[in-house]
Amino acid sequence: MTTQLDPPPVATSPPPVTRRRPGMWTLVAVLAAHGVRAFLRTPVAALFTLGLPVLFLVIIGALFGNEIVEPRQGIRVAQFFTPVLAVFGVAEAAFCVLAVDTALLRERGVLLRLRGTPVPPWAVLAARVCAAAVFALLAVVLVIGLGVLAYDVQLIGRTALAATVTVLLGVACFAALGVAVVSLVRSSTAAQAFTNGILIPLAFISDVFTISERTPTWLETVGWVFPLKHFANALADAFNPFLPGNGFAGDHLAVLALWTVAALAVARRRFRWAPTGDGRSPAPVRGGLSTSTASEVLPRSLRRGRPTPWASVAVQVGYALRVLSRDGTGVFFAVVFPVLLVALLPALMAETGEARTEAAQVMLPAMTAYGVAIVCFVTIPSGVAEARERGVLRRMRGTPMPEWAYVAGRVGAMGAVVATIAALSTTVAVTGYGVDVRPARLPALVAVLAIGTGCFGALGFALLGLARRGQTVTAVALGTLLPLGFISDVFVVGAQMPAVLATVGDVLPLTHLVHALDDTLAGTAGSAPAWGDLAVLAAWGAAGLIVVAVTARRATLIR
Repeated sequence: MTTQLDPPPVATSPPPVTRRRPGMWTLVAVLAAHGVRAFLRTPVAALFTLGLPVLFLVIIGALFGNEIVEPRQGIRVAQFFTPVLAVFGVAEAAFCVLAVDTALLRERGVLLRLRGTPVPPWAVLAARVCAAAVFALLAVVLVIGLGVLAYDVQLIGRTALAATVTVLLGVACFAALGVAVVSLVRSSTAAQAFTNGILIPLAFISDVFTISERTPTWLETVGWVFPLKHFANALADAFNPFLPGNGFAGDHLAVLALWTVAALAVARRRFRWAPTGDGRSPAPVRGGLSTSTASEVLPRSLRRGRPTPWASVAVQVGYALRVLSRDGTGVFFAVVFPVLLVALLPALMAETGEARTEAAQVMLPAMTAYGVAIVCFVTIPSGVAEARERGVLRRMRGTPMPEWAYVAGRVGAMGAVVATIAALSTTVAVTGYGVDVRPARLPALVAVLAIGTGCFGALGFALLGLARRGQTVTAVALGTLLPLGFISDVFVVGAQMPAVLATVGDVLPLTHLVHALDDTLAGTAGSAPAWGDLAVLAAWGAAGLIVVAVTARRATLIR
């Protein structure tokens, strides 16, 4: 009896797995999520976009109160300044952060590489815009939410649709402007300087940082030309319970739409995906040390032979100034911004020539002190922190140059920039508003500036020893200094502050530097200096040096 065996099974390969190409909007969502995560890893951007509007709301509410202006409906003052601060957050996210982030991606070649993928170009830009829009809307939610919960801001049902449309159109307008800026500038540094240099001065003449209702006619006209004022007024109208109707400000929205169309036209015509050559790419490596690193840590005279210590310091001062000159944002906030406010604010605060002279007399020491603090506590320490993070300071130990020469070079650069700020601010106040600065007081002024530079420089290096990452140094320094300017007679002068804020301002050094400079500039030859203020500055400087000594002993300042 025979049986028929089944044939052996034939080995077959599994059927190929077919994956569908994700849809375009899925790609946009994925790229937008990457942009959101990148934003969250940048504390400075988060501080300016989300922290500053909330911080301004708290400080303005503390300084000027939140009185009831209409008892029957319970309408308070915050009902009118809360929405315009939300506008500032939208502009920061959709204009400044988007422009800088996109320019940086282009500078690093990321945009060019993305063009070699199946992702269409429009999806890449749409994802960056969506990421910026997320944080712009989050800024609105945070500011308005805090206003509702803490300051009794009322949401008006009949104007809710108008407020929503206004915010969305504002986001679209400033996002389009941000992409247009990227299409016009050649580097991320230029994008930083341009966006902040435009937005912050406009905020003072666009009913965002409202200082006075007596704005000169020509500044009022300039404000109406640009979209920020229309955005602020349109959203403020939607939150104004005394205005009838549905809250749509058709004229303001039309201007926003026109700016959006114009910006999109510029971006469509001029946008470039490839780096333009202004971004500094890493230099070729020679013998394990790149030429860019060698230029950072080795002066040319050191490569020829051992120089004198003072020659090393002089070279490091020059190098620090060159690095700062290439940082558009640092130059703007440290030098241009204080001088610009000395030129601009007296015209906004007063009508007559005599009143403007008095206002300039007040603003000159305030803005000079603020410039000193920015340079010594933020700009120079942030640059040192970035060099440390790149390993430049560690590699410096393998060169003949001593570490103290590097630090002394940065301190010398602080002094040079502080002198420039003081000279420019004084020139503007004297020539523009007739402020009387007596030559006999100049030696005392130099002494006060030297003490202030030493104080904030010591505190900046102390922060370097305590914070590890460069972004942390910048975020902590700015997060400390910007609110301090509102309670230290810098941005707000003569206001009656709550006792807690007044005490904090009296303890910290910025107020004392402002008062010392004011006493020096307003005094006569032979008058007594502000010994009490100088003593506080010296005490804070000594405390900073103690922290520097402790962190240097632990080798955390360089490493």
